[in-house]
Amino acid sequence: MPKIVNHQARRWEISEVAAKLIAGGGLEAATIREIAEASNYSKGVVEHYFDGKDELISGALDWANKCYEQRVGKATAGLIGLRALRRRIEATLPLNKIVRDEWKVRLVFWSMAAIQEDLRERQEVRFRRSIEHFETDIAAAMREGDIDSQDEPRDLARRLVNMISGLSVAALHNHSLYTRQFLLGEIDHLLYQLARHYTPVPALRRATHE
Repeated sequence: MPKIVNHQARRWEISEVAAKLIAGGGLEAATIREIAEASNYSKGVVEHYFDGKDELISGALDWANKCYEQRVGKATAGLIGLRALRRRIEATLPLNKIVRDEWKVRLVFWSMAAIQEDLRERQEVRFRRSIEHFETDIAAAMREGDIDSQDEPRDLARRLVNMISGLSVAALHNHSLYTRQFLLGEIDHLLYQLARHYTPVPALRRATHE
């Protein structure tokens, strides 16, 4: 009998390899040949699943974002409102190597999307989805009275995502300043600006990790 191939699993496997090569050496390191060698598949197999390098980069970003969504799902499980929002931000910022590598892949894709319309359209979809998740937390915090604002939750979520993105990019460029402690403090500052009764104290920070 012919061997049954899980095509989606194989595509994700190749996407993971591409993402790790990009994070380790940039776009130049993620050639079709290098990806094939690192994944132990032939060049033809890689090209069967991805129609060119743009598709590979997009696949790498999809894999990185899937890892991010799984991490956020675990971090926010059972939480709503402000507490869920804080955990979501923590899971988004590059506080460790795994998340820093995810952000490296995003930056490579974003640079390409800035000049290629089809990639830009894909990124717009991803950006809207990200805003929707933050909007859910902010809307819940507003219903609970933790955030008092005349702005729409969607507008607040968009601004917050923009600030987090800028902070994350800056952290990739300056490790000595943007330490884990510094980034956690920035989360406190962002939430203090949003929240009505937010107290940025170490006890609350510890509680979010329990």
